[in-house]
Amino acid sequence: MSNIINLHDIEYSDEINKKYIFDNEQSSLILISFKAGKLRSVHCDENDEVAQIIEGCADITIGKNTFRLKAGEIIVMPAKIPHGLIAIKDTKMLLLRPKHTHNNL
Repeated sequence: MSNIINLHDIEYSDEINKKYIFDNEQSSLILISFKAGKLRSVHCDENDEVAQIIEGCADITIGKNTFRLKAGEIIVMPAKIPHGLIAIKDTKMLLLRPKHTHNNL
């Protein structure tokens, strides 16, 4: 069933908040909020993922490179390359990913 989704409709909290936009056998689209300073530890995935910042600002590290993304920017996190995130400001982002499991480092 289709619904209109407001991408700003997720709260900030002390934990990383996740709201699934869709989740099926092939892929998922997740709306995530991070308070400033919140960290998503470095990990590897077997498939590419795409992150789009819709509010705020975050540093995303991919391999040995760190990219500062702000609202309206998007980045591909290639498969099998370690990546992580730290929110510079309160940040909301969309994460598109195929079904997979994480390999934490």
